[in-house]
Amino acid sequence: MKSILLASAILAALPGSAFAADALSSGPAVYEWSGPYVGVQLGYGWGDVDSHDSQIGNGFSDWADSWSSNGVLGGIHLGYNQAYGSFVLGAEGDIEASGMSGSVDSEFAGNIKTKIDVQGSLRARLGYAMGPALLYATGGLAVAHFKTKYDDGGTTDDSSNTKAGWTVGAGLEYAFTQNWTTRVEYRYSDFGKFTDNPATDSGFLYPTEVKTQAVRVGFSYKF
Repeated sequence: MKSILLASAILAALPGSAFAADALSSGPAVYEWSGPYVGVQLGYGWGDVDSHDSQIGNGFSDWADSWSSNGVLGGIHLGYNQAYGSFVLGAEGDIEASGMSGSVDSEFAGNIKTKIDVQGSLRARLGYAMGPALLYATGGLAVAHFKTKYDDGGTTDDSSNTKAGWTVGAGLEYAFTQNWTTRVEYRYSDFGKFTDNPATDSGFLYPTEVKTQAVRVGFSYKF
């Protein structure tokens, strides 16, 4: 939550900055935000993976740990905006390839490596336009596919899980022509929990929770 508030405060301060002042004076004098658009984005994500063991039958746990997951991500997005005066309401979806991964040496299941290889979202956007600059908040559904590998040096096991959760964030978009815009965006995502029963510790379940943060830059073409 602190990260969300900090990012929002930074983004909210941008319209008063020298950058935003230059943007407002150098962009199109009049810009129509309404309409469909498609684009690409590239960013970097980081987050926390929390897991513990739970004995099948009685739930006894004698191990728990948390480790970081980070990496480059990038993909495509498409959406539609509708302007109501200075306010802009829209919907956007995206899908990305992800290199976010991390690992930990657990006491009983061996080395545990988690990776997000694909993720996406379907979100609402609410923004306030100042000519060619749009300050917006966004939030909605987040989905990710997780690959997990367990290796105790003798036995290995792999799992595959797709989980849906939620995401929320804020961004600043700027139109530098009537058809092209660029953006910077921060988002926090919570993908909930998946549970494995690895062969490296077959008498235990391993519930695992993943929460991530990411900063992206992107370009969009408005039709």
